[in-house]
Amino acid sequence: MAHQTQASGLSSGNYVMIDGEPCEVRSVSMSSPGKHGSAKAKIKARGIFDQKDRHLTKPGDSMMMQPDVDKKEGQIVSREGTIAQVMDMDTYETEEMELPEDLSAGEGDQIKYWVIDDRVLVKGLKN
Repeated sequence: MAHQTQASGLSSGNYVMIDGEPCEVRSVSMSSPGKHGSAKAKIKARGIFDQKDRHLTKPGDSMMMQPDVDKKEGQIVSREGTIAQVMDMDTYETEEMELPEDLSAGEGDQIKYWVIDDRVLVKGLKN
């Protein structure tokens, strides 16, 4: 479940929702408060799924949504093209997910993947 945090509380490496997409924060710079205004947070982030750079300026005390990033490991049970059935190594549940084209993994290989808001991102083979 996603939770809220203040824009001024973000730091590099945090995850935040921008334009409905989960993003990894690359940098946050805070401007000084002015005579009639509050401090502003300038946030630079990159989309986790689409790799697009996003820039956002918000008041430092405004609330932003942070997605829950569930980092998991699984074993490939079967693979057909880019679609694979993967068994979670903790719960032993299986689910289908799309593997990257350049991932050379087959049955029995273990992979690392992230689950973010019911979307799955395969990170690669487990070392």
